[in-house]
Amino acid sequence: MSRMPDPLVVLLLVGWVGHAYLWTAQLNYLYARPISKPFLKLWRLFTGLVILGFPLLLAAPFVATKPVPPDQPDWSLFPTQAEWAWMAYMAVCLVFGGVVFPVVTVIRLLRRPPAALVSVRADTLDLWTELGPAVVGNGKYPWVARLPLNDVFRVDFTELTLAVPGLPPVWDGLTILVVTDVHFHGTPARAFFDRVVDEVERRWPTPDLVCLAGDYVDTDEHHSWIGPVLGRLKATEGRFAILGNHDEHHDPERVRKAVVEAGYDLLGNGWKEVAVRGERCTVVGHEGPWFAPPPDLSNVPSGPFRLCLSHTPDNFYWGQRHRVGLMLCGHVHGGQIRLPVVTSIFVPSVYGRRFDCGVFEGGGTVMVVGRGLSGKEPLRFRCRPEVIRITLTRPTAVSDSPRPGRAVD
Repeated sequence: MSRMPDPLVVLLLVGWVGHAYLWTAQLNYLYARPISKPFLKLWRLFTGLVILGFPLLLAAPFVATKPVPPDQPDWSLFPTQAEWAWMAYMAVCLVFGGVVFPVVTVIRLLRRPPAALVSVRADTLDLWTELGPAVVGNGKYPWVARLPLNDVFRVDFTELTLAVPGLPPVWDGLTILVVTDVHFHGTPARAFFDRVVDEVERRWPTPDLVCLAGDYVDTDEHHSWIGPVLGRLKATEGRFAILGNHDEHHDPERVRKAVVEAGYDLLGNGWKEVAVRGERCTVVGHEGPWFAPPPDLSNVPSGPFRLCLSHTPDNFYWGQRHRVGLMLCGHVHGGQIRLPVVTSIFVPSVYGRRFDCGVFEGGGTVMVVGRGLSGKEPLRFRCRPEVIRITLTRPTAVSDSPRPGRAVD
């Protein structure tokens, strides 16, 4: 007969989960802000040690207790201020570990796909199987890329069909290729990216638009990859780009120059009015909060549809306030590590896991958050890199269509 788990052990584990939840939440928030890179590195290490050190924190009051001499009164029955603080923090950990975290997780699992999502399909290409060790390269942490169960070389080619409110009739069937977070630093190797572009050209040779959502380099030596890799992506109506937070650390002006030379309209924190299939469109770039000031849309014409490239999905509510119809984002990489049931954990967003990946809709704005194609750390678990091709359609054209199943995130 199986033995029931010790209630104290269960409380310890629940408290530990709550402790980890609280510290990961503040780490997510800090990584979403324009804070210095050295500080963030140290703080991430400190946060990891604090999370792992929960048993020591739990034992602290008992270790710190001193024996009372027989000739002095015993005040140990009355908690000190430090002990009150310890008990309060333990209670908070139990609430977050036993109530908040499970409730948030259940809500995430039960949320329905947004009305704008008509269909989603993803085909996976395993480049390790196809190219072998040649995809590893000589960048940061190549040994991590070789770990078992790592999905870093298994690329999803995701096709989304979106019914976007306010879409001009002439844009019905318009296609947009979205590539974000390539993070060139040597691992994955150049052969990995060349093969991904080969596959894009085979599957989706001529999209109407190509949109790059930032984070191109993670060293000062890989700017030279931008043109030969991303310059190959072609479009019939226009190619647009913005920068991301990692580009800020590696000579951003040099990054901008390379992106422009690759043939892209670099939006920065600005906007441009263009014609797409003969219809006016305002294309907006939002590189904030890392590049300032944010875009000023006070003089943007009110009529044309607004398409926004935003590196982080944290600008979703900004997009709603500024009547953006479609927002394309990256930055958060889907969390890179997604556990069964729990899904993502570390997501560099002020909203935590809310916008980790997938399609979101609210306030008249539809937002697509890609998982990115690479990352500074070549580690992904149950979170494959991806390239996205979006096909737009008008809501009236799909109003009688059946609802899709749960969105693939």
